[in-house]
Amino acid sequence: MTPAEATRPVLIASALIAVVVGAASLSGCGAANSDPHRFGALADQVAAVDVPLTPGGDRLAPRAQSAEAAGLRPVKFSAMKVAVMDPHAMWDARDDQAGVRRVADDASLRDAVIRVVQPAVQTATAIPIREAGAAKPPSLMHDAGLRRPTPMGRTIQLGAYSSPDAARQAWERLKASADFAGLAPAFESVEVQGRTLTRLKVGPVPTEAAASVCRAAAVADAWCARNS
Repeated sequence: MTPAEATRPVLIASALIAVVVGAASLSGCGAANSDPHRFGALADQVAAVDVPLTPGGDRLAPRAQSAEAAGLRPVKFSAMKVAVMDPHAMWDARDDQAGVRRVADDASLRDAVIRVVQPAVQTATAIPIREAGAAKPPSLMHDAGLRRPTPMGRTIQLGAYSSPDAARQAWERLKASADFAGLAPAFESVEVQGRTLTRLKVGPVPTEAAASVCRAAAVADAWCARNS
């Protein structure tokens, strides 16, 4: 489309507006109300408007220049082609335009990938696994030196007291003697003829040392030296 063809509707509309405005002015003054052919005359005026279609025929229109004369780079116009594509075809076309190669379409590359992957598959070799037997518990090393010696001797009674406190006080006095070294006290509560007494016993006392222990405790009764 040339510039003249593009501006022709505008020129026609301008001329039509001018004619309508003039007719409205005459109608307002009452000059043309008696003319029955006034609308036909307006149509003839619009048809008589000269709107040139060539650049040379319009004096007011600027003279068209070529792109080279205007200092512009010439552009070659070509008809636009519109193609309807589904999404998958559009993606493939986009990849092709971007230079992306699809592996599925390249048979040689697909075969190369298969040839590289196949040698990596090897048959697994079964490795026998020995079942470990039940672990034996570690043997305990018994050290004779760590064993506590079995007490050898007997327990003898040194006296009977009216209360546990009295029996403990008696032991505090007696243990200072060397004859009671290595002996451990024992306090036993008994009831004799309705009275509650606390017996003081020590041990273990070897049989041959029982008499000396009784003498150190100042106990002359025969029951001190016998097995209690």
